[in-house]
Amino acid sequence: MRKAKIGLIGCGGIAGGAHLPTIEALAKRGVLDFVAVCDINKKRVSKVGRHYGVPYYTDAEEMMEKHKDIDVIDICTGDYTHHSLAKLAAEHTMHPIVEKPMALTLPCCDVMIEACQKNGVYFEVAENYFRSPEDRVIIKLVAEGVIGDVMMVDYIDPIKTRPLWRVGSHSGPCLDMGVHRMSQIRLYAQSEPKKIAGITKQFTPGEGKVFEDWGHAIIDFESGAVGIFECAAVGGKKNYRQIIGTKGTIKNFSLRAEVKGEMRRVPIEREFHKVDGKAVLTRIVVHTEPQIVYENPFKEYVLNVSVAEEIMSITNAALYDREPEYFLGGRKDVEMCVALYESSLLGMMPVELPITEITTYEKMVHEDFFEAFGYAPY
Repeated sequence: MRKAKIGLIGCGGIAGGAHLPTIEALAKRGVLDFVAVCDINKKRVSKVGRHYGVPYYTDAEEMMEKHKDIDVIDICTGDYTHHSLAKLAAEHTMHPIVEKPMALTLPCCDVMIEACQKNGVYFEVAENYFRSPEDRVIIKLVAEGVIGDVMMVDYIDPIKTRPLWRVGSHSGPCLDMGVHRMSQIRLYAQSEPKKIAGITKQFTPGEGKVFEDWGHAIIDFESGAVGIFECAAVGGKKNYRQIIGTKGTIKNFSLRAEVKGEMRRVPIEREFHKVDGKAVLTRIVVHTEPQIVYENPFKEYVLNVSVAEEIMSITNAALYDREPEYFLGGRKDVEMCVALYESSLLGMMPVELPITEITTYEKMVHEDFFEAFGYAPY
């Protein structure tokens, strides 16, 4: 059976902390072939190349030209480069996977989508939060109707630092982390958003700071459910998640559900085993009716399960010509964040989805891009 060949672009923190170790673990088990690596920093990429025993490059196109048999390009670079590098990969008939957010704006997302469609390849977005074992369980609990119809999803995300990558001053943590949380809120609600009202603020201005250090969104879903998202770098808030249904509530990762007419706490059991002397999750069992069971698809590996799933999503798409798991979901997450920013610019006026024309917010981001690099983003 043929294995997918993968090349990686961008050897910074997200690659070193998540993608590279996961690719190495999958390659060691014979699941894929790690072919080459690229980064504009020669010192950094040479160190990575030597460590993993693969050829290294400082030019992405050179890497693609010299390794024409690459199936998948894993793009772990700054947000503002995602669409252009994905387009380059597609033009070399390679299937790109980009870190989140998919791109800075919806037009940039569409550059990627159109390039992949034109060249007959798939793309994937490395959205890992919903792929975590706990989130898989939560989404299954909701989908199976354990908590009834979802009425409200509430998420507070305390942000301690600014985004790692920034162009200009019109996007910050509400995009950087916002795409994660918008993804989760949408999947928990099991519905599509139809309207978003929001506000962003910079309460603690300072030189070099991003546009906002706080943001809040209210999301009106087609199902009638309401989503509430708050992103805060001020006030010392704690991470908080609550999904309220007609028959139960999930708070963080504890579950209270209606059992024989009474609201009760439902036991959630985790089972572990050892692989190479390390504890690895086997399964999660929720003792509801029906019983909800999550089986770790990588229980024979010591790796980050959610990152492995996103990488295998695009490699399987490349090998078997099937749509990746998340695919256009990454664009939806960007769209929800754009709506939050646009609503804030409009004095908290609701923004209807889908967004059909370029927004004022996106125009400002594109202007920032041009000012930073001297050319338009697309």
